[in-house]
Amino acid sequence: MKRPGIRMTGLWIVLFLSLPLVSHAETLSVAWVELGAEGRVSARIVVDSIQNCPDIVIDGQRQFMTPRLPLPDGLRPACEAIIPANAKSASVNGQALALPKPNPSKVAVLGDTGCRIKDTLVQACNDPEQWPFARVSSQAATEMPELVIHVGDYLYREIPCPAGSETLCGGTPAGDNWETWNADFFTPAASLLRAAPWALSRGNHEDCNRAWRGWFYYLDPGNVKPACEIYSPIYIVTLGAMNLVMFDSSATVESANDETQIFQYASQLASLHVSNAWLVDHHPFWGFRPGVTDANPILLSEPLEAAWDRSKVKGISMVLSGHVHLFELLSFDHGRPTQLVAGTGGTNLQMSIQKSVTGTLAHGATVVMSGSQSEFGYTLLTKSGNNWKLLLKSRDGKTLFSDDIVKP
Repeated sequence: MKRPGIRMTGLWIVLFLSLPLVSHAETLSVAWVELGAEGRVSARIVVDSIQNCPDIVIDGQRQFMTPRLPLPDGLRPACEAIIPANAKSASVNGQALALPKPNPSKVAVLGDTGCRIKDTLVQACNDPEQWPFARVSSQAATEMPELVIHVGDYLYREIPCPAGSETLCGGTPAGDNWETWNADFFTPAASLLRAAPWALSRGNHEDCNRAWRGWFYYLDPGNVKPACEIYSPIYIVTLGAMNLVMFDSSATVESANDETQIFQYASQLASLHVSNAWLVDHHPFWGFRPGVTDANPILLSEPLEAAWDRSKVKGISMVLSGHVHLFELLSFDHGRPTQLVAGTGGTNLQMSIQKSVTGTLAHGATVVMSGSQSEFGYTLLTKSGNNWKLLLKSRDGKTLFSDDIVKP
């Protein structure tokens, strides 16, 4: 099957360079700040056309934002500006941007946020009670986090609203285009996009068979990719003494020990030289799915477990993932990192895990502490000294679960 192409027009560059500076423009999203490799910090905003890229004011100096090119078919232009590491302030169209802070002490984590429409699985996208991502986002923003981590899966509206489901999703867009990205992510996430810089992980809904074009254009922190990358390179976001290892697990085949995939993942992990870092990806390395009826919970994901063992990676204190539409917190013996699963951001939740997994052997290490919840919300990590306090918060800010994550 031929994948959608990306249109390249050299005249766009000439047109853009001839434009005057503008202070306000036809913007379609709020401006946001995202974090990339080697200290890259970029401001982005989506606009109606490339002629409408606004200015950015950095430490009182006005300059161009430039369009991200080439622009994929069906998407609206995103404009971008690189923010210097020593910048003290920045704004776009009068909106002050939340710049990164070294050693952030309050971090909001969420994932799996879009509204699910696929085959017979139809979520009530028009009902904020049944799809509460906007509420989750707004509530998380009130926490005034200094960093937001999204663990992947942004776009879930894969097909048009099925006949007979109009009360649930009538009028919704579908597919890898601007209208769907706006409905599933940019509009409901607006308050949280304003609140803090973001570190973004790619989910399996953004793999090469799904919404890869929108992912690489709008959210990937690097330059635009004219073709899909199955495995994006691993990179490190550095915020003072805090290191986030950003790992692309979007292609993971959960239940198959595919040697090519294991080699790819193990090679990336073996290249790391970090200490007390967090690894951010989409698929849990040692998470559990609920079992069918009264069956035991099911451990996943086999390729990641095998790659971890083979790479003998050191220096990771916690793994932050999503994919399973639950909250899970798992601690292990034998020095294995804590596993956090934060898949409760908005898409249909899975049945809660009925049986405790504490004491379960999980691919060579035993679970010594576990917690699980099936309720929409976000995870808040607040640092105190050398330790982190974890709170699972509901869409209304109610604390559903808490734990102290003690690290050396």
